[in-house]
Amino acid sequence: MKKYLLVVLLLSYVQGIAQQIPDSLEPDINKLFSRYSRPGTPGAAVLIVQNGQIIFKKGYGSANLEYDIPVAPNTVFDIASVSKQFTGFAISTLIEEGKISPDDDIRKYLPEVPQFGKTITIRHLIHHTSGLRDWPATLHAAGWRWDETFSFDDILRMVKQQRELDFEPGSQYSYSNTGYNLLAALVAKVSGKSFPDWMKEHLFSPLQMNATIVQDDHSQIIPRLASSYYHNGREYHKSNDALTALGSSSIFTTVEDLSKWVIYFQAQLDKKNPVFLRMIETDSLNNKLPINYAYGVEVSKINNADKDNRNSVTNISHDGGWAGFRTIISNYPDQKLSIILLGNDGNFDSNGSAKAIARLFLKEKLPLTAGPTRENLSNLPTIKGDQSLLKKYTGSYQLGEGWYVTFTLENDRMMVQANGEYKFPTDIKSDTVLWVPAYSSSVTFRDIKEKAGALKYRNIIAKRVEPITIDSSQLKRYAGTYYSEELETAYKLSVKGGKLIAHHMRLGDFEFQPDMAIADKFSSYNGTINFLKTGTGNITSFRLSNGRIKNILFKKQE
Repeated sequence: MKKYLLVVLLLSYVQGIAQQIPDSLEPDINKLFSRYSRPGTPGAAVLIVQNGQIIFKKGYGSANLEYDIPVAPNTVFDIASVSKQFTGFAISTLIEEGKISPDDDIRKYLPEVPQFGKTITIRHLIHHTSGLRDWPATLHAAGWRWDETFSFDDILRMVKQQRELDFEPGSQYSYSNTGYNLLAALVAKVSGKSFPDWMKEHLFSPLQMNATIVQDDHSQIIPRLASSYYHNGREYHKSNDALTALGSSSIFTTVEDLSKWVIYFQAQLDKKNPVFLRMIETDSLNNKLPINYAYGVEVSKINNADKDNRNSVTNISHDGGWAGFRTIISNYPDQKLSIILLGNDGNFDSNGSAKAIARLFLKEKLPLTAGPTRENLSNLPTIKGDQSLLKKYTGSYQLGEGWYVTFTLENDRMMVQANGEYKFPTDIKSDTVLWVPAYSSSVTFRDIKEKAGALKYRNIIAKRVEPITIDSSQLKRYAGTYYSEELETAYKLSVKGGKLIAHHMRLGDFEFQPDMAIADKFSSYNGTINFLKTGTGNITSFRLSNGRIKNILFKKQE
């Protein structure tokens, strides 16, 4: 009760002495969101807290395009993965109360989680090192479409069905929404209260976050709720939001409510409250390599000065994206600065916009760009290349897993084409350097002997590969129906028009293209598959991987 009273007093104090942003900065902030000043666009709500006070809040664009309702500071948004810090708060609170320990086996509380032969701890779930499959890609592979309902029960059933871990717990970092869904289930199991009720009782009500809910029913009516949109290159369309992923997402709130949270968060850090100090504790992998993910927030050092980090800036932040919602809370605790952005445009760059606002306040403390500045060779003279030298550069190079780029010499001009993309012309800037206008980047060839052995593209060193050729008669050996017991779904593969086509009852037909350099490997927008075969060469199965899911087994049916 004392803690709740303290929070109420704190909020009353803040609301009573709120200040305004310096007049010189408001035009700069307005400029950052000028794209939403046009009619017929979605937008964003912006709120800035400094020194425990709200100094700026404003809405840009429309919360609802059908009824032309403007975004306001009290507009409600789905904050997507920004929700994870509230789950982190719940877990840290239970640890502080002695009800759980970070190193407890998750099966102690949730015995329905399968036994994988390796212990998954609460710590693994918190820091995304569990090896559990991420639910969006997994359920999509099983047949869920992006425009339909994904429920908390769907996710929990998926976990019970998982047959193998993506990796040994603690050995890798792989962002897993699923881990935070299990943390929400753990909160309910340990507390005896539903996760939405626990959050309301322990945080939302004490902080008077009266517009904030954990949504456990996607059909629930939420007053002042923004709709979400995506742009297809010509016009905006509605983006369906029917998700109840407790723990990882599904918190709906306003920038005004979130201001109460960030003010409280900063105050508790300043007071060395162990619950909040634990929330910013990062972890390391089994091999001692550090990771910067803490309890639902990322903690990073932004260095714009010397190698000793004497002038580095600490940033505690998390962004989110689901349907057309794009969100972020970004805190700079040493500077007492917090930036909250909630948008309903799928193209809104919440992270970049938050950094741009922070730079207005912190100026030289932050770098001008989020990463290294790219060279710009577009204005250098374009020369006529030596044809015999250019021929050494033709061929294919591997930029990453399943990602290749091929250079050809056509009508005395070098052309470049990445797999799955259009072919683009290049400009020759020197004997070893090409400029690709379509990529706004240069390519530098290396290890040049009979042929170039590699190239450098941005920060990638790509080695030359010799492409594998495969014809339609060879593709026929992969045809058949493949079934996954884990996903309870089947893909039927057949050869049509010289291409390997997969059919799924709910996902439709799509092509699996052969990997350019690895035999028996194919890729599509639904992931990559690696075929397995017997010693005599008969295909028996394939394993499907897609981003945050690895090696789901599909067996060929007789």
